[in-house]
Amino acid sequence: MIVGRNGHYYVVIKYKTIDGKTKKKWISAGKNRREAQRTERQLFTARDNGEPIFSRTETPTVEQYLKEWLETSIKPPSRSLGTYENYLFCVDKILPLIGHVRLDKLSAIQITKAYKVLSTNGLSATSIRMIHRALRAALNKAVTWDILSKNPCLAADLPAPPASPSKVLDKGQAMALLRQSEAMGVYENAIIALGLLCGLRDAESCGLRWSDYQKEDGKLYIRHNLSERYAKDVNPKLYEYFHRTPSGKKAFVLDKPKTESSNNFIMLPVYVQNCLNKLHLEYNIKKMALGRAFHDDNFILCNDAGIPYSPHKIYYVVQKAIRQYNETHPKLPPLPKIRAHDLRHTAATLLLEENIDIKYVSRQLRHSNTAITQNLYQHVTEKMANKTAAAMDNIFSDRTGTK
Repeated sequence: MIVGRNGHYYVVIKYKTIDGKTKKKWISAGKNRREAQRTERQLFTARDNGEPIFSRTETPTVEQYLKEWLETSIKPPSRSLGTYENYLFCVDKILPLIGHVRLDKLSAIQITKAYKVLSTNGLSATSIRMIHRALRAALNKAVTWDILSKNPCLAADLPAPPASPSKVLDKGQAMALLRQSEAMGVYENAIIALGLLCGLRDAESCGLRWSDYQKEDGKLYIRHNLSERYAKDVNPKLYEYFHRTPSGKKAFVLDKPKTESSNNFIMLPVYVQNCLNKLHLEYNIKKMALGRAFHDDNFILCNDAGIPYSPHKIYYVVQKAIRQYNETHPKLPPLPKIRAHDLRHTAATLLLEENIDIKYVSRQLRHSNTAITQNLYQHVTEKMANKTAAAMDNIFSDRTGTK
């Protein structure tokens, strides 16, 4: 609809928000009615194609664009709630510094200066790099939508990446941790085994259901992440599973895996198959004991009532296992304190050190490509390259006289 006021024309477009409410957007279209009609057609096409609704005669500010981008391209169901919350955090951090700038006037040096201010204010290099990834994605979309001709983010300078905080257990330490988890109980054993022997992420382990496990051939399908979110921000209709925590403030939801490659199956080691078989028996015992009060949602890792464990539970189990091992083995070298996610790093490192081809390690970790695995575990592959060179020396030592 075109509305004329005081010699100026506006295009008024109605659209529906994610919660079904109807809203109006007034967009300035200049003083010429024919130009206003052309703008109206362009905006209707943009709306119907799911693109952001901006005036073709006025370039938005960075704040206007980023908010529209979040609403149009990121907010569920377009992307997962976890992705939306991460991007919302990034946008909230960067807007006070560059939000007022007109989008087509945003430069690489302005972005670089904004990152420097964030760093000076105490934000970590990791968080700044996360903000950069979000801003780069948003501005790439602006290029795709013909709002920008190029992405200034690509030329911006970033703070140096922090040293990797990950720690990896060696083979002996990994075995000690696994044995300690056996002594703690069947659930603790399964939690440690899924991370240490399978390389699952915390949220992936907690999102597993019995329908994901094929006992006959030992396959485990990773189809979901279990996320803990603020209930007020969640639309239950968008998720296969929704359960409020006892406080009522938060809720468990099943999200899609981190990447498309994450939605895949892995072959389970016999040790882990045995863990899950014991766990299934335990699940059925709990189900019979509680009867109708049991939440029979088929989660593999769940409490006595059938409610899935939070991903935070993985951290507590790992810390408890390390603490108990060190207390009960005072004469042996102590296990180092590690994050729960370091079980995944340990799994990858041990496989690479056993000369497993990196493409199979990448598939086990469900990375989208082997380059990611190569970059993450470059220190391991360099170590293996040195072993390869040493092996060639041994093979040809008699002929080359190097022995």
